[in-house]
Amino acid sequence: MNKLYTAQEIADKLKIKKTTVYELIKRGELGSSKIGKQLRISEEQLNRYLQGGDASVSEAPLPFPGFQPESSLLKRDYLLYSNGLIISGQASPALEYLINQMAVHPNGLPVLHSHLNTYNGLYSLYFKKVHATTAGILPEHIPALLPGMSVAAFVLYEYSLGFYVQKGNPKNILSVSDLKRPDVALANREKGSTGRMYLDILLKDAKILPDQINGYQKELVSDFSTANAVLTSQADAALGAESVIFKSKYLDFIPLQQLPMFLVMETESLNRPGFSALAEIIRSSEFRTALRLQNGCNTSRTGEILYL
Repeated sequence: MNKLYTAQEIADKLKIKKTTVYELIKRGELGSSKIGKQLRISEEQLNRYLQGGDASVSEAPLPFPGFQPESSLLKRDYLLYSNGLIISGQASPALEYLINQMAVHPNGLPVLHSHLNTYNGLYSLYFKKVHATTAGILPEHIPALLPGMSVAAFVLYEYSLGFYVQKGNPKNILSVSDLKRPDVALANREKGSTGRMYLDILLKDAKILPDQINGYQKELVSDFSTANAVLTSQADAALGAESVIFKSKYLDFIPLQQLPMFLVMETESLNRPGFSALAEIIRSSEFRTALRLQNGCNTSRTGEILYL
């Protein structure tokens, strides 16, 4: 029997927010069905999403009304023009801890978490759709995405970006040059994600065309999904953060690049209500200790601030 899941059960399985599940359904990336008044996702639909397939193969995505789940558009508009903050970034223990601490800090403000990847988060900051965003890229790459803006970037932690491969690295994948081999298939991330941005940079530096790589055009929307593709032999390699690998004893990690994870905001925002609380939390010993408990987070530079 084809098992059915609720949105919360899917969120728990993929270790993402329930609102992110609704966003995937709304974009047509994750199939769903409506049983009476209840939304359900079948095991077949879940597997198709994890394999990077088209959700519309068997069923059209559920037509959602013109608002985001849990009235997040209303929350966004309210927070943009009141005393709350909108912070963008894909789900991570660091961001979750930061948002939770804002709720109890004496000078904290209400926070809406907008689930966007690095590029789209910086784009939203540029157009003043968010107040701050995480960015897991080198600092020299940030100003080009925020032309004319003066920004402050707090280091949350540093992490390793590299290849997910099967245990023992049976195909001996060590660099982007190996992705050209006909016996190697890639599980790629979506445009704007850190993994996709750096893959494209590495390919350009190596003078490798995307068309030379098997699987380049097949996009998945999380490191968890690409790692799962490698784990289930649907792909031989994927580029992502090391932290995902600690969840499976059947995958190995080939490090390629050490990167910082920043929280980026306009410099002038540092003097506004709520932002001082953000800075205090990031620089606190409790924040550093919480991150040390997370696999793949280097806290040696946590709390540093760069002005770009």
